[in-house]
Amino acid sequence: MKNENISERQGIILITLFIIGSTFLIGSGGAAKQDAWIAVIIAILCSIILLLMYSRILSLYPGKDLFDILQIVMGKFTGKIISILMIWFAFHLGALVLRNLSEFTNILIFADTPVVMPMIFLTMLIIWSLKAGIEVLGRWSEFFIWIVLIISLFLTVFLIPEISINRLKPILNNGISPLLKGTLSSFCFPFAETVVFTMLFSNVSNIKNYNKTFIVGLLIGGGIIFLATIRNILVLGSETIARLYFPTTMLVSLIHLGSILQRLEILVVIAFLICVFVKVSICTLAVCNGISKVFGFNDYKFIATPVALLMLSFSFILYKSTMEMSFWAFNVYPYYAFIFEVIIPLVIFILAEIKNRNSKTTKVIK
Repeated sequence: MKNENISERQGIILITLFIIGSTFLIGSGGAAKQDAWIAVIIAILCSIILLLMYSRILSLYPGKDLFDILQIVMGKFTGKIISILMIWFAFHLGALVLRNLSEFTNILIFADTPVVMPMIFLTMLIIWSLKAGIEVLGRWSEFFIWIVLIISLFLTVFLIPEISINRLKPILNNGISPLLKGTLSSFCFPFAETVVFTMLFSNVSNIKNYNKTFIVGLLIGGGIIFLATIRNILVLGSETIARLYFPTTMLVSLIHLGSILQRLEILVVIAFLICVFVKVSICTLAVCNGISKVFGFNDYKFIATPVALLMLSFSFILYKSTMEMSFWAFNVYPYYAFIFEVIIPLVIFILAEIKNRNSKTTKVIK
């Protein structure tokens, strides 16, 4: 990944699109029901602290990514073991997002088409983006972010007549427990998943202010997720949302402006594909970079094709059904992901701080 550069602006945009990802379609904080919007707000506030920690880890070792830092603070052997775990998380996350897309495609878009066909074409595009490098992905995202933002704003404006504030009531009627569960779900999916960027950011960019890049990206992406969450509740209600795998598509079907604007689901599909493409590309890039660091390869691009194809194949055997996928995403994934998103980075942060202070003390003594 040497000599690949993205600007601070492109870094913010990539984080924004990554956070939106498949959450744009699936939703966030569903366990909190009508209080899901509160859960999203709390999750964003908690994520700010976490992302500041990610930024600090990268700032302590300029020019190094998470895989390099692991070997510095934990030693080569232990560092490579933990690196393999983080590689697995990025790989698993990419496969999960691909499966979200395949289920959506199979159920709502190409019901009579073998699901593998559109997925192969998307995977080919992902391989091309990896071969081209993150610079191309960064420039590409600068243009397509506007399409996602315009579609999100468009849907919200034209659904205003369907909004009922009563669907937010009664607030906290189900107690604190569902709210906390919804908060954890939103925190781990999608905000804390930005840990993937620590696996590639400092080695591919000239970004100096990691705090700004992470936090601004979080606030923009989180703002869009919040807008989508509260809009879905105000229009559909929490009970209806709980029965749907992809509530946003049903939401769009309610827009009817005479005989001119109808069947606008294609807008959701476009925004969803853009965000998923970026998210899976970033995950695959992190996996390839990690493998190259663990095994000492000079370049990651030659393993891009087998990694992407393996991720695609793995996505098809993850679940037996859409129901199983939904259960995993909202009931199991938050606890599983917490280990990779919070516990491991926290340990790295503590060790990095200790090593950095010891190093400064040694220099002062000398």
